[in-house]
Amino acid sequence: MSRTRAFLENSVIIAIVLVLVQTFLEDFAVLAEWDWAVRRFLMFTGFAFDIFFTIEFLTRLYFAFINRRTGTYFWYERGWIDLMASIPLLLLSSGPAVLSYWSGSATVIGFAGILNVLKVVKAIRIARVLRLLRVLKIFARIRNTDSAMAQRHVAKISTVAVTVLVTSVLVFTLVFALVDAPSFESRYQDRNVALLEEASELNLADASGRAALQTAIEDEDSVLLVQYEGRTIYSRYDNGMFESAFGPTDYAFGEAQGVRFFFDLRPINQEQSRMNLIYFGVIVFIVVAFLLYYSPHFALTVSDPIHIMRRGMNEKGYNLEVRIPPMFADDEVYRLAKLYNEVYLPLKDRSSVGDDTEVLDLKLDDIKDILNE
Repeated sequence: MSRTRAFLENSVIIAIVLVLVQTFLEDFAVLAEWDWAVRRFLMFTGFAFDIFFTIEFLTRLYFAFINRRTGTYFWYERGWIDLMASIPLLLLSSGPAVLSYWSGSATVIGFAGILNVLKVVKAIRIARVLRLLRVLKIFARIRNTDSAMAQRHVAKISTVAVTVLVTSVLVFTLVFALVDAPSFESRYQDRNVALLEEASELNLADASGRAALQTAIEDEDSVLLVQYEGRTIYSRYDNGMFESAFGPTDYAFGEAQGVRFFFDLRPINQEQSRMNLIYFGVIVFIVVAFLLYYSPHFALTVSDPIHIMRRGMNEKGYNLEVRIPPMFADDEVYRLAKLYNEVYLPLKDRSSVGDDTEVLDLKLDDIKDILNE
């Protein structure tokens, strides 16, 4: 590998580690209610990472195409992970968030009011889970055993486990959103829609109507601001609080009969961030478990016995027997190891008796009974 390519590959690995840290901090910042200035910085860094990985994917795909190895890159070198963790995030998560910031409005304003806002926000935030697939790209480069078979096998099974988890989360979240299944978001939405309907029936041009509205929303923390005919008639916080604590994805509005309500979406975002952090922890735990527990287990019970038998067949003076754990004695590899210990090694010893310098020359016919047994 050339120095330039090695530098680029190491840069990608560093970027993967950083984007995982950024993903964790972005959700943690929402949960911890950090100031909008900090969350805005994390939002833009996430956008930059998504652009970087989109360019990386397209570049790898281009070179794979011109070298006629597109299928190899996409399936065997996990190019599909590069795809899923780049373009969809740019289009569904960081891109819309940055676009809404530049346009100075909430992400979903102008679509269908509060009835659809929560579904859109949830879909956008859940897409962030795709970034966790990047863990697999790091895992593929970790070498914790000398066995290529163990490394490939463990990388494959960890890829299946993490991918199934991530795709299941995405699919079930989107399905439940489409079928209006009962959830925290749906209950939050129902309360806000009820407020809109109640406000539309009040005569807000009259002081008594505005007083009735004030009473109705006193215990509703979701209401941030109420406007009637372009005039603000209720505000929960002052302008300084709105500027420091709220970003474009932190609020949405609904309108009925000239009454416009601005609703606080931070509880929805916090709930989704809480779930994202749980997914993050589960995925990291899965990968670490495969790396620290299953990978050594596979090496000891599969690749190490094969390694001993291979050396015994290739090296004249290597006569180490395979240790067969009683609990795994019925495994195919240890059944073969038993034949190696009890049949092949004695045959090898007899062939070398009387001439220590003679090169061992065992043909396939000499051990065909071992293989056919």
